[in-house]
Amino acid sequence: MKRRQAITAGVGVAASLAGCSGFQSRTDGVDLTIFNQADAPYTIEIGFFGEGDSEAAARAYSATLELEREGRQTRESVVETDRYLVRYHAFEENSRLTDEDHVHFIPSGNDTESLTFDIQETGEVTRR
Repeated sequence: MKRRQAITAGVGVAASLAGCSGFQSRTDGVDLTIFNQADAPYTIEIGFFGEGDSEAAARAYSATLELEREGRQTRESVVETDRYLVRYHAFEENSRLTDEDHVHFIPSGNDTESLTFDIQETGEVTRR
């Protein structure tokens, strides 16, 4: 019986260590998710800007995301956790500009930083 308890205890310790190292390996950053609530495909051009002497120096991240109708795109840890000006342009069917604007991202401090947008049926982009 003692051998069985020792094996069980060893397995439990190994499992807890594996979980611990997995937790530590997660990189800190801001996750970006965009939901397309519209019946048409959309292209979103998005950029995160921090501090810098020029736009190029301030640009922390930029991407063009293709979203199928009623689709979703998620990118993990696109930028380090910090304050950003986030600019976006939404194009219906990769051609007609339906919305362009910006939001200010300020970290919440809860270790699960994320920025989520919805593309409405009208083509307007709203922040969740």
